[in-house]
Amino acid sequence: MAKQSAKILLAVLFILLLERCAQIGTLSGGVRDTTPPKLVEAIPANKTVNFNSSQVILKFDEHIKLADLPNQLIISPKLGFDPDISTDGKKLIINFNKEPLLPNTTYRFYFGKAIIDMTEANALQNFEYVFSTGNNIDSLRIKGIVLNAFNNKPEKDIIIGLYNKVEDVDSLPYKKTPNYITRTSESGEFTFGNLPHAIYKVYALADKNKNYMYDGDIESIAFNDSALELSSDTSIKLKLFKEEAPKAFIKKINSPYYGFSQVILNKKSILSLETFNKEDAKNIFETNVGKEKDTLSFYYKNLKDTLALLVKNVSFKKTDTVKVQLPKLSLVKRKFNFSTNAATGNLPINTALRLTFLSWMDTSKTDLSTLKLTSKKDSLIQEQPLKYKWININTLEIGNKLKQGMNYSLKTDTSTFFDMNGNKNDSSLINFQTQSENELGKLTLKLLFNKKQGYLVQVVNDQEQIIREQFVTFSLSGTNAVSIDFTNITPGTYKIKIVFDTNENKKWDTGDLNLKIQPEHVFIHPKPIKVLADWEIEEEILIKE
Repeated sequence: MAKQSAKILLAVLFILLLERCAQIGTLSGGVRDTTPPKLVEAIPANKTVNFNSSQVILKFDEHIKLADLPNQLIISPKLGFDPDISTDGKKLIINFNKEPLLPNTTYRFYFGKAIIDMTEANALQNFEYVFSTGNNIDSLRIKGIVLNAFNNKPEKDIIIGLYNKVEDVDSLPYKKTPNYITRTSESGEFTFGNLPHAIYKVYALADKNKNYMYDGDIESIAFNDSALELSSDTSIKLKLFKEEAPKAFIKKINSPYYGFSQVILNKKSILSLETFNKEDAKNIFETNVGKEKDTLSFYYKNLKDTLALLVKNVSFKKTDTVKVQLPKLSLVKRKFNFSTNAATGNLPINTALRLTFLSWMDTSKTDLSTLKLTSKKDSLIQEQPLKYKWININTLEIGNKLKQGMNYSLKTDTSTFFDMNGNKNDSSLINFQTQSENELGKLTLKLLFNKKQGYLVQVVNDQEQIIREQFVTFSLSGTNAVSIDFTNITPGTYKIKIVFDTNENKKWDTGDLNLKIQPEHVFIHPKPIKVLADWEIEEEILIKE
């Protein structure tokens, strides 16, 4: 009996063992490869001197391929030909096609992120191969940073070019590619290595068309003030700017709907508008007359087909004749709404409420009995007698004195307003609140400058918008200190930006490459300023630059 029980137990164990062996498990791909390729051998060796080979073979520890080589590879100094670069399994091969290399010269092949592995595309970052056709490897370095001249932010992917000083002509960036080239990193930094003792001219370029040359005001540029004599490792800072276009011209004409048109220029200028036909003058209304602008906007009425205009550019002393094709006036009447300066739900302190329309209004047909302005406080709704005035052909100003910190509603019925084409408004309800002084803050800046000149002091928000600014200048006999009060500022975090307004024209001026003029210097206070409601903030700033 015992023997029989033992046999049964062994049979059960054998069946369980077979069942376990037959279980199917999920196959695992293992840990993902995140390691970039590694160089295991270079023929000739990296940093070889007296180089005279027509081919370089770089062997890696895994299969490789090239990605974005034209944009990643930088060869310094530049070659007079394009070498043949290819991959074969684990090898990267450079063939010089029997073209001669310069004597006694250190060459640097910088691959950036071009070399990647075959399976996971892991990039070998900042790989370089260096050799010299002379007896030694040049070892001098230039490092630096490129900053945006207007906001001091680092500029990435900017081409830095070195020209040999022997080619000392001002038109170099326009006509010739640099002898040495590198590119800025994400942080705006750059490095030239393996440079010989020499004199260089230094330029930085936002190279849009990737021709390694400067194509004028369509690109941004930076330059070192003087030639750089390199005898030891050197650090420099470059300020990138976009030049003003040397000429002003009309780019396009825009007429989005009947009654409104725009003439758009390539740069800001002071413009004036005249009609070719003197009879049309009464049917034209220009906005922002006399102000510097790059878009000339105007409303019109009672005109058809084509409008001939004279656009006078006061800044550049030139006149253009423009023909504007007017859209057809629709026979179907349409409804429209309007915008207000309280669109965000808040009306700025000490500001009258304004309604702005998109066309020339027929003020004689305005029915303001259907326009209601009410205030609400402590659940009590009070209707206010309406005061108003048309300040131009498309802007109505409500003249009621509005209390601070009060909730208001402006209600319009259909057909309150008509434009000159017979179109009328739709009904609407606008709720808004007037700001009060105790909701706003005050910022006092105590500034001490090291030089007597003009300065433009700006309070800038996190969208780079200027919310307050003040121009200051100093007399020769006075102190270099000034105190500025900025009142009624909306609570938030701001930065202080100071433009060194050298020509005292109350704006930031860009640079000029041909005249060797750098853009006006901009100082940005490193400490953010937090403005609180009903609170006065005082900040002392010492300008040492």
